[in-house]
Amino acid sequence: SNTKPSEPSIHNISYLPQSLHPYAHLARLDKPIGTMLLLHPCLWSTALAYTPLLSTTAAYTAASASPLAFTVLCTKFALGSFIMRGAGCT
Repeated sequence: SNTKPSEPSIHNISYLPQSLHPYAHLARLDKPIGTMLLLHPCLWSTALAYTPLLSTTAAYTAASASPLAFTVLCTKFALGSFIMRGAGCT
């Protein structure tokens, strides 16, 4: 027979309930390259912009240099990358 086995997926969606598998495939959760391609420049530029805030220059406030603010911003970028990739790939 000419049945070709499915390609192995690095990101397995078997942890989801069976009823959600069609939606996971539609959202391409098993192929996250789009998310990574959007997220990488966001995190890189955030890290570059955050680095000067760690200096002791008086022009920067301590609140803007907090690790919590950096984490929140990276989380927003991650969520935005996932949503925009979903909008572009489906």
